[in-house]
Amino acid sequence: MSLKHLKVLLGKIIVSISISTLLFAALPIFNIEASAAAYTITEANGALFACNGTEVFSDADTSTFVTTLPVNTPVLVTGSTSNGFWRIDLNGTPFFVSMQALSMQPNTTAYKLTSLDAKAALAMNVSNGKVLYSLGATDRLEPASTTKIMTALLTIEAIEAGQIALETPVVVSASSIAGMPRDASHVDPRIQAGEIFNVDQLLTAMLVSSDCHSCNVLAELIAGSVPNFVALMNTRAAQLGCIDTHFTNPSGYPDKNMYTNAISLYIITANAIQHPLFNNYFNVQSAVLPATNLCPAPRVLVNTDSIIDPTSIYYNPNVVGGKTGTANRAGQCLVCVATQNEKTIIAVILGAKNRTMFDGNTVSMRYYEMNRLINIGFQNYYL
Repeated sequence: MSLKHLKVLLGKIIVSISISTLLFAALPIFNIEASAAAYTITEANGALFACNGTEVFSDADTSTFVTTLPVNTPVLVTGSTSNGFWRIDLNGTPFFVSMQALSMQPNTTAYKLTSLDAKAALAMNVSNGKVLYSLGATDRLEPASTTKIMTALLTIEAIEAGQIALETPVVVSASSIAGMPRDASHVDPRIQAGEIFNVDQLLTAMLVSSDCHSCNVLAELIAGSVPNFVALMNTRAAQLGCIDTHFTNPSGYPDKNMYTNAISLYIITANAIQHPLFNNYFNVQSAVLPATNLCPAPRVLVNTDSIIDPTSIYYNPNVVGGKTGTANRAGQCLVCVATQNEKTIIAVILGAKNRTMFDGNTVSMRYYEMNRLINIGFQNYYL
């Protein structure tokens, strides 16, 4: 495409941008990381594609947000700033976009600067319940396997009440695993009817490898049946002050009739971490289930949470506990507890996705945005 044709196309685009500017002018805009530091510009001349979510600013500063370009819009680049922005030309007017928001290839994603790339995000000060960051925190969403935090909390409370013990043996019933899909099991080999575990082993399987079958086995042990246990979950959620929350199973296996929100998951987690026994399972990177009466070899369990894996690019040493959740409708979910210099926050991400980014790399936004959210939480802790 010639520069002349490119400018004609950009001239058409600026009309829609101007309309969007008027709309956005009436709305309050929250900027995550505004930086008004001085910068220098190096002249450039080229054309790149707008990514999905490319944000446009009137200056090289996130507090000057104007609008978002449509994905794959050709963009004329006229310079680069020393603080990480492209200067672009839109119908003769200079604007700025992040250097992580334009690409040489179509159908990629920009890193957001003025919000988080998820359906909901929440960071809370655990000591006083202060909101440190909030995005869609009360929106009704599916929790996926973050549901297991509630199931673990009820199990720990049953232990503390003397109803069961960590050493209590449990025979897996046929009813507890009947109808459970194969992808609901994250223990290899799968848990079998007639197999004997104790409560400690089932808690480990549930919170380390996110095994759904273990949830049902514990549910029957505590409440006599899975439906009875689900009733306990909903009663306890109401007692804790959770809003717009309805559980339909103990594991979080996808069900359109099951829903909650980020603030309720914070409430459940904040209560759960008050129990030392719960925390013993909440940050275990790997574990081994010993041989059983039906499985002669030990089973190795690996945590599904990359943010606590020191070998992962998403590793965050401040995270002291967490639970993942993943499903088609729910997207990528994550609840984390993080500490830094005697500060403790709980952070929740719901409805994130894998994204092919501006540089062609695939990024799990659940972890990327969780790390940003945790940083925001600590930065805002004393504000």
